[in-house]
Amino acid sequence: MQLSNADVYPRNHDEVDFELLGNRRGHEWRVQTNVYGNGSTSRGREERYLLPFDPTLRPHAYAVAWTPTAVVFYVDGAPIREVVRAPAMGGDFPSKPMSVYATIWDGSAWATEGGRYKVDYAHAPFAADFSRLVLAGCPPAGGGARCAVAVMTAEFAVMTPAKRAAMRRFRRRHLLYTVCHDRYRYNGTVFPECDDAERDDFHKWGESKRVSPGRRGYRQHQQPRADKAAAGRPSTWPTMGTLRAD
Repeated sequence: MQLSNADVYPRNHDEVDFELLGNRRGHEWRVQTNVYGNGSTSRGREERYLLPFDPTLRPHAYAVAWTPTAVVFYVDGAPIREVVRAPAMGGDFPSKPMSVYATIWDGSAWATEGGRYKVDYAHAPFAADFSRLVLAGCPPAGGGARCAVAVMTAEFAVMTPAKRAAMRRFRRRHLLYTVCHDRYRYNGTVFPECDDAERDDFHKWGESKRVSPGRRGYRQHQQPRADKAAAGRPSTWPTMGTLRAD
């Protein structure tokens, strides 16, 4: 699932990615987030997380709140990443109107342990189910001050202390890789939006010292949707500037 405008701006497109990375049977799924602005594909801002559930067993909610000042990614109502727009980012922050895409594509050249395991097309066709898609925001031509205020004050766009605490808990338990602590990839360059407070928890190549992939048995019978949908999720979704898909 992604927001992109590559069809309109093929040479300097913006992009916000939410990618579920498959794995070998019995091993954890991962989710990857990324942010590009103005064609900055040579400066990828990837983060990868181990999912605490098997996303194929039941629907889950994935959301992106994109405003002029930040991009926030959510899983089941809990924020997992906040990219705050820093002046030094310049055009690397997505700022042009984007469309929403939901696709399945073969990323096994890199996604599964560096490309060690390829997609087995004997199991094709592959399918993904989407429901309760919510899109809201200001029109590309501008919605005026009232719309801008609605975007900036929407529930998912406002990061409260409680939300940031929940985000830190998720990241301590599930963050597998972050470009913010990868000192090799860009020859020691640290992106301006990065918080260096967690550096001691990561290797110099960006991988976590605390979290590592392995073989984890997911529960085959997870809580019913009605029970779990409300856990950690606000009572209402924001009315502006968000993307959500269950």
